[in-house]
Amino acid sequence: MASAGRTGDEFPPVNTGGNDPTRWLLLAERVIFLIVGVSFFIAALALVLRATNQLWLLVAGPQATILGTATSFLNMMLLVLMMVELAYTVVLSLRGAVLVAEPFLLVGLIAVIRRVIVITIGDVNPVPGGAAHDVTTGAAAQPLELGILTAIILVLVLSIAVLRRQPPREETASG
Repeated sequence: MASAGRTGDEFPPVNTGGNDPTRWLLLAERVIFLIVGVSFFIAALALVLRATNQLWLLVAGPQATILGTATSFLNMMLLVLMMVELAYTVVLSLRGAVLVAEPFLLVGLIAVIRRVIVITIGDVNPVPGGAAHDVTTGAAAQPLELGILTAIILVLVLSIAVLRRQPPREETASG
């Protein structure tokens, strides 16, 4: 979960006076953000519930399915992290706080790591018939894709490190 840049304890006021046409647009925007944020949290909760089932199978299930179960559990938990980060970003938007780049970088990093896991698990645990789990790329393209994904991971980690070294920006009070 993102730890940097969490600011703002209340929603900024929506202009409620007069016939200002932007008032309705701002209100509609807030309602849509609220629906999206709640949807992300509900989806994350549903995934956590399904992941607990996978965790139980991992602990008490048959030994023959342990790799598939562990992969499924890891995949669900990484999806939960992505959804919580996205929901947090929606909450920041609702609060009117300045959006920071770190949550987006973390979501991207988690997504790339998920892709690397899918590729490597497909190589380690091929399905019967010789084809890997991942049917989106051929076996010859996988090393190239892994190399590109590794470069993306390095860039994202470097970006997060640079952002964390930067001093926090002071919000300027207007008016």
